[in-house]
Amino acid sequence: MYEEAWVPSKIFKDESKLQPEYIPKRLLHRDEQMKALEEYFRPFLQKPGSIFVRVVFVGPSGTGKTAVARKFGERVNGLRARDGSVIRFAYVNCHANRTLFSIMQKVGRDLGLDVPRRGYSREELIYMIWNHLKGAKEYLIAAIDEVDYLAGVEGGEALYVLTRLPEITGDTVFRVGLIFVFRELGSFFRLDRSIQSTLQHNVIKFEPYTRAQLADILWARVVEEGALYESAVSDEVIDMIAELIGYDTGGRGDARQALEVLEKAGKIAEREGRSVILPEDVREAYSKVMPISRDVIANLKLDEKLLLLALARLLQRKRFVSKVPIGLLELEYQEVCEEFGVEPKRHTAVWDYVRNLHRMGIVTAERSGKGQRGRTTFVGLSAIPLQELERELILMIRRALKRGGGRSE
Repeated sequence: MYEEAWVPSKIFKDESKLQPEYIPKRLLHRDEQMKALEEYFRPFLQKPGSIFVRVVFVGPSGTGKTAVARKFGERVNGLRARDGSVIRFAYVNCHANRTLFSIMQKVGRDLGLDVPRRGYSREELIYMIWNHLKGAKEYLIAAIDEVDYLAGVEGGEALYVLTRLPEITGDTVFRVGLIFVFRELGSFFRLDRSIQSTLQHNVIKFEPYTRAQLADILWARVVEEGALYESAVSDEVIDMIAELIGYDTGGRGDARQALEVLEKAGKIAEREGRSVILPEDVREAYSKVMPISRDVIANLKLDEKLLLLALARLLQRKRFVSKVPIGLLELEYQEVCEEFGVEPKRHTAVWDYVRNLHRMGIVTAERSGKGQRGRTTFVGLSAIPLQELERELILMIRRALKRGGGRSE
């Protein structure tokens, strides 16, 4: 079994490029946020110590907040000002560092200080860092990530101290600039009003990514970053993941989630001994990341189950596509109804079933693009592996018919 670890992957070139902590060379679709951040810190960078900058990032998980903060840190770390002073950057995640003491420990370590684990108070740590900055003629920009964890601890006292560091040290030179990263706007509004008032002026919002933006991000990881072999990934697979997770197509708009699905799909293809990721791999991967409850399927109407079974069978026959035209699905549905001795519903009812399943997040449904002849709706399955779904549906349909028709309407 250990010999397998040395066999080169047919899918992945460099899997580390898909990990959440990896910061890509280019941050796509976040130019506006980066420019706003640079603008807020411009006075601090041009004349270090002249202004106390506090910037707030707000947005859901996977919208690029951490990446923008750390990419900005990469750019400014080591920057030398006209007076010879140097800008340093520190990054702290409050999920791992939930007290002011541990936050200051992490900042100190990022500055290269030999910070003791115990025996010092948090105030002594603050003075140790401040004296180092003063003596070394350095200025610090610190990103405090996942600040939500601090918001509810001791009334947000750690945040209160951080927003008033110059007052606490009594220094008239502003040696620190801060970036506070919130996942939820609600966490910001739960803060004490005195803290809110110091942070509410420089707020940068991060919206969830759209389908098109996620497709760009995924392709960049494949082509520019070399995370996977280009031959292992198709437009169909990338578009499928982007559609499942894109905010404008009903997903969360979470880039981390999209990258996780791509990685898991690659692992599944690798496990099967293939050199290409298939749509079915994406379904299985997505079902692990965002599972649909079996109860949701069980509570569908009988005809919705029959239609879903038809879709599962069609997509299994067409392995390399992620969706099929509704006309083809309707023909398959009629065959499935005949197999189970059920009278098939008319086109308008089938269309209603598709729309309902789409609203529930079980199927995807979209109109064909301009480049295709005619206009039709393409229907796909997202979150459930096809063979598993087919087995479950057959059992459910048989039970429903045995009971006298189930919920057919």
